[in-house]
Amino acid sequence: MSRRFTHSDRFVDQLDTMLRTLVPGATRASRARPGMAVKNQSMTAEETRHSIDVLRHHHRARVIGQGVYQGQRFATGISSRYQPVDDLSVRGIDHLDWCDTRLEELGGQPSRLIPFYYTTSLGAGILLSRRHRAHGLGLVNLAETLQGESLERQMAALPAGDNKSRAIIRQMLDDCTRHARVALEAGGERWPGGWRWVTSLGARACEWRRLRRHSSGNMID
Repeated sequence: MSRRFTHSDRFVDQLDTMLRTLVPGATRASRARPGMAVKNQSMTAEETRHSIDVLRHHHRARVIGQGVYQGQRFATGISSRYQPVDDLSVRGIDHLDWCDTRLEELGGQPSRLIPFYYTTSLGAGILLSRRHRAHGLGLVNLAETLQGESLERQMAALPAGDNKSRAIIRQMLDDCTRHARVALEAGGERWPGGWRWVTSLGARACEWRRLRRHSSGNMID
């Protein structure tokens, strides 16, 4: 006999997901981390710093995605009607855990501005989903598509010897591709081409700014 979850149950689950997203080290993946059995080749200190920057960038992007998902769940009354987004949120926790663990192995840590990124994206998810459910899911589709494009670029740019990080990025890319498709299948509307182009340009600019530490040596959150 399956249990019927009450609004209180779902609120507690929502709060638990928020805390696991925001508190360092609190995430617990539901899937084994990709690349655990893979062996790395030796890397220089500069290559290690670049891998850290890439993982920090995509950890940040996943936090933003989690904020959008959680905002949509709030906007829809934390009900079971948003099961597709619930599933995507679980996969997002996997990504956070994988990035956290790999960053620790490399001697890095996530951005200190995670609470800001999360609350901003949480508000965006709430506002868009209250206005129109299809617009909210369209935002998920756009965000996952843009992150997938960034993951593809950065997977190619990772140091040749960092096979462990590359395995994580590859799985995250596969998940983002699936997330973008599921958001449309759940009723999302694609954003107009002009908006998508502007958002893509902005995302590329942010990616360049946040990853330019590789060449400048400056910490950028």
